[in-house]
Amino acid sequence: MCAKRLGKTTREGRRPPITNTRRVAPGITRFDIEERRTHGYMVRIARQGLRHQKFFSDMKYGGMKKSRAAAVAQYLTWSRELPQRLSTKDRLTSRNQTGRVGVYLAVSRDRAGDVHEAYCASWTDEVGQRHKINFSLQRYGKKNAWQLACLARERMTTNRTYLLSILEKQSTEKKSRKNK
Repeated sequence: MCAKRLGKTTREGRRPPITNTRRVAPGITRFDIEERRTHGYMVRIARQGLRHQKFFSDMKYGGMKKSRAAAVAQYLTWSRELPQRLSTKDRLTSRNQTGRVGVYLAVSRDRAGDVHEAYCASWTDEVGQRHKINFSLQRYGKKNAWQLACLARERMTTNRTYLLSILEKQSTEKKSRKNK
């Protein structure tokens, strides 16, 4: 006779429920919780900060196949009826401290203990590859490092000579306007 190994007990002496959850499709999760005799599919979708969810029990819908079909139908209905998902690209979040999307101040310390600060620009291209470029405050000055990082993010390029030429053009145009 083979003995089954049971899960560890909690401090109160109860065993945690044996839960088996897995994602079966976008927005649809399969739940099998033996202890509570809960079996079915959960549909979840979020749009514009509102979350919608509904559980489709195997028992209520007459089996796994029928409950899954009902869950898929609900997901498709919500996908058509609810507004499209808003893109988070170029959206300012509460974590941003510079006020410019994709530009941040990086502070690092070397082995000697010296602190180095740089404005960094980062973005993701059409293929999904991440790019990043840093501009040292010590080398470029705070104002120029900020402007270069903003330009790099705006143009989505890591070509320093190109960015420096644009910055130089902009500064000469400003000087010529002041002289007029």
